[in-house]
Amino acid sequence: MTLGTGRTYALAIAIGLAPILSERAPAQPAAMRVATTAEALVAAPVFFHGKQIVVRREVEASGRLTRLARTVKPVFVFWRDAAGATASSEIRGEFWDIGRLDRTDQRFSHVDFQPILDAASNGQWPGRDQIFVILGATAVDSPLPAEPTIRALALAPDQYVGKGVTVTGRFRGANLFADLPQGAGTKGRWDFVLQSADAAIWVSGVRPRGKGFDLDVNARMDTGRWLQVAGTLRRDGPLPWIEATSLAGATAPSETPIDVAVPPPPPEPPPKVVFSAPTSDETDAERGGPIRIQFSRDMDPKSFRDRVRISYVGGPAGAPASPPAVTSRYIEGTRALEIKLSAPLDRFRVVKVDLLEGITAAGDNQPLAPWSFTFTTGG
Repeated sequence: MTLGTGRTYALAIAIGLAPILSERAPAQPAAMRVATTAEALVAAPVFFHGKQIVVRREVEASGRLTRLARTVKPVFVFWRDAAGATASSEIRGEFWDIGRLDRTDQRFSHVDFQPILDAASNGQWPGRDQIFVILGATAVDSPLPAEPTIRALALAPDQYVGKGVTVTGRFRGANLFADLPQGAGTKGRWDFVLQSADAAIWVSGVRPRGKGFDLDVNARMDTGRWLQVAGTLRRDGPLPWIEATSLAGATAPSETPIDVAVPPPPPEPPPKVVFSAPTSDETDAERGGPIRIQFSRDMDPKSFRDRVRISYVGGPAGAPASPPAVTSRYIEGTRALEIKLSAPLDRFRVVKVDLLEGITAAGDNQPLAPWSFTFTTGG
């Protein structure tokens, strides 16, 4: 481990080396931190990658390292301050999927990942979704409240599964603000997310309407209203959800969770194109495709919609003005966009591929600068 000044990450060699750090500070905005479970971190690493997170889970020694206990894939903890962690502690820090990082990324030049590689991947840099770390971690002793809150359900769902709960939260529609991983927790057409403090939860079983309100789960203009929901907590995957029986309008609760000031993580660089096939200015390219474009970061698949354009540049008189129709799909495993043609391209034509403004990276929505390249088809 490389030691330095300022923002230094210390690799925990033992558990319980110092008193638990505990201070009370104003709650951070939900977008800067996410209360969740260790299971959700492992199940949806692309969502949590680079985010400030908080989990409620014991830690255990793994040789000279420290990791979260009872996870199907290893989540190692690098402490900002060496601190003891108990079953009632919240562990807070920056979550990173090592396989999604470039080994030469200068943002992590002060972090020695080699002990983790030696312990978990035979000394080799891992693939994505395999080995995770929480950097700059702190532990705060924070017992669960007497009455369940959204935050308590998000951090310790196993304590409440199958029990009746009543919680108050801010209506966020059908996950319109990406408070939770996409595609997880939804059960029906009226499902919506409730959010409070740094936590959120899906609600199913009731339509979000009542005396004086009728909310649209797909309309941002309807979000922000506080609701009280009663029902039963369920969990059939990494995320819990409430099977609701009733809801009503409410006012904001006074809950202020114990917090620790943690500097935000450095931003990731904007995405860029790193490879294309055919290559730029290639001649005698295959007419039947497909065309592939690879990116430096994980991308938001939905952002490609209506932002990929294929066109011919020039051509002889009477030649088709437009190429055949195309379809595209984003392949997460290779960070690549695959463009398929409905028919072969015309012979000996210059073809231009444009990626238009509005395409973004996954997670932080950093934009891809508009990009284009040309190639020439063969006979």
